[in-house]
Amino acid sequence: MTVILAGVCGLVALTYVVIAVVVAHLFTTPRRMPYAAHEGASYERVKFCARGESLQLVASYRRTLDARGAVILAHGRDSCRGEELRGTTQSLVRELTSRGLSVIMVDLRGHGESDRARLTFGRREQRDILGAVDFLRHRGYQPGRIGVLGASMGGVSAIAAAVEEHAIGALITDSAFASLEEVLHAQFTRLTRLPSFVLGGALIAARLLTGEDLLRHAPGHNMRRLRGRPTLVIHAEHDPFVPVQHARDLAAAGACDSWITPGTRHLASFSVTGPEYLALVGDFFARHLSVDAPVQAPVSRWTRTVMPLQFTVGCHGQSATPL
Repeated sequence: MTVILAGVCGLVALTYVVIAVVVAHLFTTPRRMPYAAHEGASYERVKFCARGESLQLVASYRRTLDARGAVILAHGRDSCRGEELRGTTQSLVRELTSRGLSVIMVDLRGHGESDRARLTFGRREQRDILGAVDFLRHRGYQPGRIGVLGASMGGVSAIAAAVEEHAIGALITDSAFASLEEVLHAQFTRLTRLPSFVLGGALIAARLLTGEDLLRHAPGHNMRRLRGRPTLVIHAEHDPFVPVQHARDLAAAGACDSWITPGTRHLASFSVTGPEYLALVGDFFARHLSVDAPVQAPVSRWTRTVMPLQFTVGCHGQSATPL
């Protein structure tokens, strides 16, 4: 009887381990979206490496004549450059270039045309954004004249990158989470249809697969370190995946502005507010990247909480290479 019981327990334990590993594998494997190519001579397709790594990234760079500032657009999980906000962002690129800014849209690791890699939900993706910063510095953009707009996981990556790199002079996050642990505990059963006790094993397996403790990533803590850096937090009020409280927590931690818009899906603000989104983002980067361009502050119909503001280089030193 004891032998049978031990066998059953061993089988249950093995089943748990197998399920946890499978979940971790799926959880850390990005889906590659087909890249919707940006046509025309105005875009330059470039490649460079994540900072400190040999992993190669692909990006679309649109240079604006005599631009003194540039903006990096960073997408979230299972997206790609040009689709950062769950829809084509060509209108956003046009808005930013009309303000005298250049724009670079990056395929984060494992996405689009960039090299294959595991998802780490910002722990390593921040190096991709830092690689884009290195590319822009190599193209002549000065410290403080580089901005980042990060969507969802891209926003979390951008927060971490800005802490590391003071050349990033302004930051916007859209639908970023303040705590990955909270999102996972809230969404795990809904997404996997597995009991919540599997999550602990899946996180251990994910650490073995990625080499990263995913829960050590602390966007809220990082935001406190960005106090004094121009930062704007955007979030849809009824986001079902990352609750709006995450945006409020990030804004409070960073003592920065937040813009809460209507919307019932993740990353809804861009499609819901349309021209107002473009004007607000364009105004923010034009002002804080010190670009001599017309600034038109939009009149918001949505909730905007104002907090007090206190205010490449290629792989291992090689030149960034056009493709």
